Amino acid sequence: MQKRKNDIITYLETIRMENLAYIAGLSNYTSLEEYSHLVREENGKKIWTEALQQAINEHQIVMIPSSEDVYYLDGSVRIPSNRHIEAAPDAVIRLTAETKVLMLRNENTLDGTHAPFSDEHRNVNVSINGGRWEESNTGRLGYGSTGKYDEERSYYGVSTCMLFNNIENLTLTNMTFVCTAGFSVQMGNAKNVVIENIRFESCFADGIHVNGNTENLLIRNLFGEVGDDLVALNTYDWQNSSVNFGPGKVIFCENLHSAPGSGYKCMRLEPGMYIFDDGSQVDCSLTDVVIRNMSGVLTYKMYYQTPCYTLGTDPERGDAGSMANIYFEDIDIDLTGPCDAFPEYLQSDPVRGWFGAFEMGSNIKSISFENIRLTTYPEKYPLSRMIVVGPKSIRGTDAEVFDPYISNTVELIELKDIFVNGEKVLDADKLIRVTSFDDVNGDGKSSGKGTLCKVNLI
Repeated sequence: MQKRKNDIITYLETIRMENLAYIAGLSNYTSLEEYSHLVREENGKKIWTEALQQAINEHQIVMIPSSEDVYYLDGSVRIPSNRHIEAAPDAVIRLTAETKVLMLRNENTLDGTHAPFSDEHRNVNVSINGGRWEESNTGRLGYGSTGKYDEERSYYGVSTCMLFNNIENLTLTNMTFVCTAGFSVQMGNAKNVVIENIRFESCFADGIHVNGNTENLLIRNLFGEVGDDLVALNTYDWQNSSVNFGPGKVIFCENLHSAPGSGYKCMRLEPGMYIFDDGSQVDCSLTDVVIRNMSGVLTYKMYYQTPCYTLGTDPERGDAGSMANIYFEDIDIDLTGPCDAFPEYLQSDPVRGWFGAFEMGSNIKSISFENIRLTTYPEKYPLSRMIVVGPKSIRGTDAEVFDPYISNTVELIELKDIFVNGEKVLDADKLIRVTSFDDVNGDGKSSGKGTLCKVNLI
């Protein structure tokens, strides 16, 4: 497995260099100030929406200089192919408080919710470097309330400051996101993507939200305060938070650090079987994924999860997805408690109360853990483990939060240099819980089973 990991990292470095070469090939630049004649004033604010759009339409490179004033936008700006935005580090580009649509998107976006689409008319070579990209929000407002694709919300699953899909050779570097109520960046159907040196300040949802059909993705050097996942690899997702469903492959996430004030200390790597309107299915799988040097996360979630459903009714159609060649390396986890503070976890319910730093409910061919430093609190949470394999179940009054009817198989777990509470682990059995249910909800359906085939402790 280790050779494949090194190949992934090396290959994505070549993608990074290719993207930089594409950017270097651009010319014909302008300063946004050259379009100041298109600025209008609304409620005492200078609105640059038309100016920025016109500058991007007419030039390959648009410079946004430092300014004592904020560059306010009150609508979405569309970026065509072969464009680069170079913003001064202290240049503030901010959506007005009244604006409920997203800030930036590439020009040729497509909605893949109801049926897959081809790559025709895909945008290529889009990049942004620098700048402070802000919204005027004080909290998460919910799907459909902000970050919409348009006023009609014609792309139901979009809730973001920036959207990139149906795109190739995307590069986002040295940017700061501030007060984003939805995702800071949402992407899918994307190939050859480089995201480096990104900060988040008082953001209220996911930082980087990755959906399906994403290939060759490098995410490196991210830090800050978010309300949800710093990075989410949700190749399968709910329809209110994705318009792209399909596989994700060749992904390297390195140096990701969620700030102590972040609201939800999890990272989702969530495959699943997605069913289109015509009944056809796609395995929104994850393959060849490396997660290295990460902190600030309690739980890495690797399972299929439908929206909460009422007992006695059928959950959303779908099933567990697949994963292969997954690598976690140099990870620090202080498991002070469950990421989801359900009573079953807090009170150590003997059936439903198991939780872990790594929770696996997908069909995983191979997964590797190396240099993992885990702190646990067994006196307070005796049912916590490093790894939990199998289905999950949390009951509401008449509803189920998870999917206890789902069975999954993990074929191989490799463990090397695992430390729990400062001591090197010599017995893998102490790290792992495999869960099986026997009609846990009494509905004749909730008997999912986890299966673990092989563990190698090196």
